[in-house]
Amino acid sequence: MGESVLARAGLTFRLDSEAILKARAGEIARCWRDLGPDSLLVGLRGELGAGKTTWVRGMLEGLGYPGRVPSPTYTLVEHYALGTITVVHVDLYRLTASGEPADALELESLGLRDWLAQSRTWLLVEWPERAPALAARCDLTIGIEFAGAERRTVHLQPRSAAGELALKGLAEGAEVHSS
Repeated sequence: MGESVLARAGLTFRLDSEAILKARAGEIARCWRDLGPDSLLVGLRGELGAGKTTWVRGMLEGLGYPGRVPSPTYTLVEHYALGTITVVHVDLYRLTASGEPADALELESLGLRDWLAQSRTWLLVEWPERAPALAARCDLTIGIEFAGAERRTVHLQPRSAAGELALKGLAEGAEVHSS
């Protein structure tokens, strides 16, 4: 079971299992595809193992992607063409060995500027704080926190008009509901 709370400051879900987390992510992805903004830059925040990659897997499964979804920890960038949209999954955790923010050249080498310029493209960026300039451009942040062994609290926070539109689409209800 899980519950959701829509607040002015965003949308919060309390999810009781990994399966529910993935299902909720899939519901949100379908809603965004059908009702949301043209493109999104989403920052995924949370401790190691909190479920950031699991959330992306759920989104991709919800959009009908049938293949394996690896963590981009070593490749840094994975992209998925899904008919009308492209999802780009980025993991900045290993971008700098020291944990200091990435420099502009490191980010440029990932081709993120090109992805950001394309319409119908969602960039889902794990560890956005490793690139403060990119983090500042996020339309939405998704924070995932441990709330027990299997439970997670997920908070979606809009940071731009596109992020507000994405949350408004959820609030107006498409498929997202309490489990």
